[in-house]
Amino acid sequence: MTKKLTLLLLLLHLRFRLPQLLKRRLFCPPIEASGQDWADSKIQAWLDNSGIKSVKGFYPPNNLMISWSGSAPGHLEIVLDNSYQFNQDGMLQSYERPTDELRIMGLVMFESIGEQSPELESVTFATENGKYSGTYSRSRTGADPNDRDAWAKEKYVQWLDSMNDTYESFCGATIKKIETYRSCIPTDPHAYIDSVESPKFGYLVVKLSSGAWQKNTYDSAPLDGVRLVSSNMLIRINAKAHGNEQVEQLTVIVEGYDETSTEFKNPPME
Repeated sequence: MTKKLTLLLLLLHLRFRLPQLLKRRLFCPPIEASGQDWADSKIQAWLDNSGIKSVKGFYPPNNLMISWSGSAPGHLEIVLDNSYQFNQDGMLQSYERPTDELRIMGLVMFESIGEQSPELESVTFATENGKYSGTYSRSRTGADPNDRDAWAKEKYVQWLDSMNDTYESFCGATIKKIETYRSCIPTDPHAYIDSVESPKFGYLVVKLSSGAWQKNTYDSAPLDGVRLVSSNMLIRINAKAHGNEQVEQLTVIVEGYDETSTEFKNPPME
């Protein structure tokens, strides 16, 4: 067989085999969203994004991580050494507690790897002895994105859970109902959300009821109450939601008034 014929046969072979080889390489079976391998991959992604080689390279208290696991799909549990001490850097508010700091650590991890990890549901940091723990979650409800009422409810749940992340310790109560938040900060217009609807996918319409928030602390120049709610709700929901689960446009209206404000994930060009 001549060298020319041999080369031709080799090229023909590669022509038919190369797509299969590339498919094997590019489309490897996905890692299950639970178990040790999955947990290891999430920690490694965080290390890679942070430009460090070991968890010991993190700033305290993240450098106290001693183990991690994924006991349920999408839920990552990280164990800290019992030497953890609250607020060592002095950055937290006087009313905040270890739960807040550990929850913030989960948020920081989400901010690093959340967009590349759509399957990630929650991150829990806890000391080895179980004395302290805190969880940051996407707060998904499993809503069908084609069910407008269910999808709107999920966005509301994600927003309310985000408010709880921030205000639970300040209010001294777990915020699962809007009434709880209203009793804590009665002049905040967020506390008067009456309904949340979705006219089409990606769009939310939030209705506020009138109340003590009007012409009060959080409803004055340069940022009126409806603008505060539209911008803050969009940011908080989209910090929880992943990719195409996020809100594209959020409009706030006030029952019985002409006040309205619309916020966009991607503002239209002028």
